[in-house]
Amino acid sequence: MKVSIAGAKLSHLVQKDEIWDHGSMIEQLKTVFYKLKKAKSNGNIEDLKKYLTAACYEKLGQEMDALERTGRTWVIKNLFIKEAAVVKVSEGKNNKPDCFTAVIKTIGIEIISDKDHVKELINYSNRIQNFSEHWTFVRIGDWWALDGITLPRKIHRQ
Repeated sequence: MKVSIAGAKLSHLVQKDEIWDHGSMIEQLKTVFYKLKKAKSNGNIEDLKKYLTAACYEKLGQEMDALERTGRTWVIKNLFIKEAAVVKVSEGKNNKPDCFTAVIKTIGIEIISDKDHVKELINYSNRIQNFSEHWTFVRIGDWWALDGITLPRKIHRQ
């Protein structure tokens, strides 16, 4: 079995501090994932404050406000995690906090739709997609908070 660089670094870090426990980090990722998707779906992000950094919470709030102003909403159905892996860990230094990045691969329905048309979308089966995202968490005290979500860059081989 191949051990990733992140995995080797985690093994070293967890000996100094339990917050680097791989299983706990993945559980936090899953918890935040499902809470975030639920909040997007019902339009109420208030419950996410303790799971997101202030910057991430503000950005999400702005995105939700923009959708509301344009009469649009998230439609999220049957979304679940297929795979999650910690791919990068960084111990804090120079006033930067500890952080980690995980790749999360999911399958389900996650679209933005006009509020008036949501009820018309009875058959969602043709909208099921696979998603892959990088989720970055930063340490705040004894807690990991989501700081950002990005799409993975494609690697072009020559």
